Amino acid sequence: MRLPGGLARRLLLRVLLFSLCFTVLASAVQLYFEYRREMRDIDTRLELIRVGYLASFERSLWDLNQEQLNVQLHGLADFPDIAQVRLRSADFNLVQDADDPRGPFRIERYSLAFQPPDGERRELGELEISIDLGAVYLRLLHGGLASLLWMGVFLCGLAVALSWLFHSLVTRHLRAMADFVRGLTGGDLGTELVLAKKRSGEEDEIDTVADALDGLRRALRAELRRREADRAALQSKRDELQRRVERRTASLRRAKEEAEAANRAKSRFLATMSHEIRTPLNGILGMAELLRAAPMGEQDRRRLQALSTAGEGLLAILNEVLHFAKLEDGASQPEPVDFSLRRLLDDVVTLLEPRAEDNGTCLRLRVDSEVQDACRGAEQFLRQVLSNLLANAVKFTEEGEVLLEVALLQSSEAGQRLRFSVTDDGIGLSAEQQERIFQRFTQASDEVARRYGGTGLGLAISKRLVQAMGGEIGVESLEGEGSTFWFEIVLAPGALPRTGLAVAQAPALDVLVVEDVALNREVAQALLERDGHRVQLAGDAGPALALTVARRFDLILLDMHLPGMTGLDLCRAIRSQSDGLNATTPIHAFTASVQPGMVRRYFEAGMQGVLGKPLRLDDLRLALAGVAWEPPSEAVEKGPLDHQVLETHRRLLGEHKLNELLASLWKLLDEQWPLLLDALRQDDAVEAASLAHRLAGSCRSMGLRGLGDCLGELEAAALAGASLVDWAEQLEQERAVAAERLKSALA
Repeated sequence: MRLPGGLARRLLLRVLLFSLCFTVLASAVQLYFEYRREMRDIDTRLELIRVGYLASFERSLWDLNQEQLNVQLHGLADFPDIAQVRLRSADFNLVQDADDPRGPFRIERYSLAFQPPDGERRELGELEISIDLGAVYLRLLHGGLASLLWMGVFLCGLAVALSWLFHSLVTRHLRAMADFVRGLTGGDLGTELVLAKKRSGEEDEIDTVADALDGLRRALRAELRRREADRAALQSKRDELQRRVERRTASLRRAKEEAEAANRAKSRFLATMSHEIRTPLNGILGMAELLRAAPMGEQDRRRLQALSTAGEGLLAILNEVLHFAKLEDGASQPEPVDFSLRRLLDDVVTLLEPRAEDNGTCLRLRVDSEVQDACRGAEQFLRQVLSNLLANAVKFTEEGEVLLEVALLQSSEAGQRLRFSVTDDGIGLSAEQQERIFQRFTQASDEVARRYGGTGLGLAISKRLVQAMGGEIGVESLEGEGSTFWFEIVLAPGALPRTGLAVAQAPALDVLVVEDVALNREVAQALLERDGHRVQLAGDAGPALALTVARRFDLILLDMHLPGMTGLDLCRAIRSQSDGLNATTPIHAFTASVQPGMVRRYFEAGMQGVLGKPLRLDDLRLALAGVAWEPPSEAVEKGPLDHQVLETHRRLLGEHKLNELLASLWKLLDEQWPLLLDALRQDDAVEAASLAHRLAGSCRSMGLRGLGDCLGELEAAALAGASLVDWAEQLEQERAVAAERLKSALA
């Protein structure tokens, strides 16, 4: 007979388990009662001995009849389960042992005394009887095992019979139904459900389920036929729709590829334009700056001013286009800082007053007296929006008036909601122009574009910036009567920043300028020499390397686009020179490529700062001041943070991007730190050196100088074959110090 499975098997196992438990329990109860019976029998025999034998023992002992005592002892030893009988008295010590005692024993002692007819009762001795309980236990064990065996055999047979009966009546039919349902799910709707059982006059539950399943098969077959008919009717429509989808998908794919190609082309165009325009602009504006100090007539001075203004205008257009591209790519984020709102408004108005005077326009400022001066928000975004709106108002207003007004709309603990409005009485806008004026590369009309110029990006940038600050912007205008551009934002309460100090002129330094464009070399040399610095020039990497081998410089300015060797490779070559004269000399990138990704590469290559093109005199003096007043390297106690690197990152990348880069660095440390510690515990020099090298470069590039140097020393120790087991504690300390100091510096 095949062993049943499923429910029948589980039933069999449960019945067997119950049978086992019942058998054990029943056997235990039976064994208990047998034990009680045996103990009662022993007590009965002991009572018989006490009543029937003690008197004869006392008489024989009084008569000193040893032979009779031996006979009596032997008679007691023949009793069941008695292992030993011992008689102790002043005259005798007799022992009678039974065969093969097992133990344990139950010992009963009886005092023997005799009273003669003419005297007092006298103690004669003691009778000791040892009962062999081991024999009792053995009989109980044999009886219990036999009972357990026969009861177990009976119950197991009953369990098997019940299991087979359940399988025969239920589970085999359930298995057939399951196979039938699997056939239905597999698509077999033509096979009827037939059970291997005879139907009696009255249906049972199995028959009811079988009929329901077969009815389900018939319903599914009918539904399938109906769907086949519907499918045939829809096939032609589906084929047509598929062809349309394929055509549309191909069209969308081509459009996507074209859009991606256009975006790549835009990025290449912007990068090329940034470099190709900023490089000649550096020469134009630099020469204009140098000529300001030269003696010239009033007309030449006006021409120089016109040249400088044209260059600044071209730079403004370039910055506007690049800034809008950053906004479209989501690369520019609002950075909240504390600032003085009154000072910001005064700066913007003061900056545009000369242009307004040239147009004969009166520029006025009106601020609600309830507006708080100390604010916190995206100060740079706010400054740019106001500058764009005021510049537009001044440009399109001649012999008129432009009013910048700030009104308080709502004040709460979270901050103040302000409405900034710029009102002019210039050319105004029509209703149609107002609908599209905030679109990119859009101006009021072709006539306005020809007359006033511009990129058509100022208002589009302003809208993006206002939206980034969580506000809204709009315009109200009548053609020929003027316009009011307004926007509303919320500024949180802040603290007034301290007034910054002017950059003083640095003492004379030895500076190496590496630049392949002769005009740019001449501009940089003239600006540096005008402030008293000693300048050496190099047009490409070869002469630059020769100069750095020959002497030490206080500062090296490297162009990033040199013929034959990039500025990054040249920086690495200078740092790795065997003589090491300029191994620690500050090196600044002198480039038009100041995107965040590029700036990070400059610092990773070992540079300390970036000077953007066109070169500004104030930026140059600021960089020189940071080098000139830095204490000599041998006198500097290196701290855990390189504040110059952090400050340069903050100035070029902004607070938001700096925090993003530091968060990425700390995430890298969290991921790699357990691997490094594990390598140290296992004294794995190869893995420890690799991880330390990778982390040291990242830490140094982001200003974590102490941790980076410690990792660098670990790398050197690992490569030298030194023991690494003691490095973990030092690394943990340096990491904790770096985290604490970095938190304080950013706060």
